[in-house]
Amino acid sequence: MEAKKKNSAMTFEDAMDELETIALKLESGTLGLDESIKEFERGMALAKFCHEKLEEAERKIEILQKGEDGKVKSKKVAVKQETGELEEGEELQGTLL
Repeated sequence: MEAKKKNSAMTFEDAMDELETIALKLESGTLGLDESIKEFERGMALAKFCHEKLEEAERKIEILQKGEDGKVKSKKVAVKQETGELEEGEELQGTLL
């Protein structure tokens, strides 16, 4: 129940930050078995929370981007391999990747 309370007020960014902290703790190898299991359980709950938030955002985007015909418009875009940023001149408004 306490984890639910924590998650309800948490943002996606907060969850990702905490998840990163947990991953670093687990990778360090300094935690005991019980503590590692506790951290792993929290990490799984955070991962589920983030996944649900991303799915919710995707559904909202799809709703916002439906055309007059009720179909989602899609567009291929050029992305810079090194940074993951969009190439110059790429316009995404009203499209779904």
